[in-house]
Amino acid sequence: MIGLVLQGGGAKGGYHVGVWKALRELEIGIGAVTGTSVGALNGALIAQGDFDKAYDLWYNMDPRLVIEEDPEIYHQLVTRNYQIENSQMYLEYFRKIIKQKGLGIEPLVQLIDQVIDEDRLRDSEVDFGLVTISLTDWKAIETFVDDIEEGQVKDYLLASAYLPAFKTQTIHGKRYLDGGFHDNMPINLMSQKGYSEIIAVELRAVGMIRPVKNKRVTIRTITPSGDTGSILDFDRDISRKNLKMGYLDTMMSYGKYEGRSYYLRGVPEEDFFYQAVLALTDQQIMAMAAIGGYKDGYPKRLLHEKIIPDICEMIGLGLDHNYKDIMLGALETIAASMEIERLKVYAYTELLAMVKEKCQNTPKKTFDFEMIPDILRRRTLIKHNFKAELLIRWMGISSSVYEPRQLD
Repeated sequence: MIGLVLQGGGAKGGYHVGVWKALRELEIGIGAVTGTSVGALNGALIAQGDFDKAYDLWYNMDPRLVIEEDPEIYHQLVTRNYQIENSQMYLEYFRKIIKQKGLGIEPLVQLIDQVIDEDRLRDSEVDFGLVTISLTDWKAIETFVDDIEEGQVKDYLLASAYLPAFKTQTIHGKRYLDGGFHDNMPINLMSQKGYSEIIAVELRAVGMIRPVKNKRVTIRTITPSGDTGSILDFDRDISRKNLKMGYLDTMMSYGKYEGRSYYLRGVPEEDFFYQAVLALTDQQIMAMAAIGGYKDGYPKRLLHEKIIPDICEMIGLGLDHNYKDIMLGALETIAASMEIERLKVYAYTELLAMVKEKCQNTPKKTFDFEMIPDILRRRTLIKHNFKAELLIRWMGISSSVYEPRQLD
């Protein structure tokens, strides 16, 4: 069995449930879950086996499920989408928060009470642990449910998620702080249970990460491939996006799809791209070189010493990557520049066709790239600022590198 560790991250938590959805489909058995803050809440739902309840919660996320303040004003402030006509409302809002010493979280208290069943959690075959900090005792608490006093599990879950922005309150006479200030990725707590194989789910959230003490554990880290939003922005659309991204990223991690930023199936093997690059004619190579500001030299040397390194730099790959990684990365970069939907599974030929169609139907820019002197085109800054245009032009010349008919 595998140990599942969930990082804290507030409103980003839908990503956890997307990961869980994929793990269920992959039939990967989870023996224990540890989590911090929202990772603890989601971890408890996983230990209870309440997938439908967890999915419904994050699919229909609403700030009113967490805080008791005006959701519209709250959303505008969190997203910094200020409206001048609401200035007086903002001022009154801040006065209220200051007066009550933080955001009211009674809805979060009620939510925990509704979705958590302490008896089921204790009886579960999946061990569950969490992290919080007792400010009263000035110590970190890393504990499994078996070591928590009867009737206090929900209180510990609230304590683990208690951000400084929340309204000051005590739990059983003590004050607590979000566990992310001690360990936002409780791998060590999991390791103490004897698990040597661990899945760690990140949320791209700020928090203290403790070094892993047991160097013998094997850790598969699942990291969001895109932006997961703000930890306090409980927006429904962002939450649904995170659900989908968590699912797809996990499937990618287990080799069900290929790509770096897109999720692709049916991608040709490395030899396909290797042979296609070698088959580029001298005329094609020199045309590509000229676009990059290189007009003198031997074609093959220009290809391997200038053009390919430039492509690697623009798409963020090192020169140690193979032709498949480089060509696929360039294709995905072009797709992203054209705003082709990312959180969707594509056949390789499907994405290629969409990119080519958009290239043909996109009007040319009024600014003529050819006006840039060769010496400037060779500069990193120019390549970065005109990355998409350069890659599109290169792809137009070397489109045969991508054509599926060469699979034979």
